[in-house]
Amino acid sequence: MVEEELDETIHWIVILTRSGLMPTSKMEKLHEEGTELLSIISKSIITTKARLSSMEEAKGK
Repeated sequence: MVEEELDETIHWIVILTRSGLMPTSKMEKLHEEGTELLSIISKSIITTKARLSSMEEAKGK
């Protein structure tokens, strides 16, 4: 859920920037931070899923 909300937020930052409603200078940092957070969250999700899968495999042995 966090990943989806963050992705949508980045999408709206891009729309606001391209539309000219907000100055690019103000939105660049938000876009950069959002993208970095999305990367961190995505990697955390992948790591968690891999660990859970490993734990389930270990229980099955």
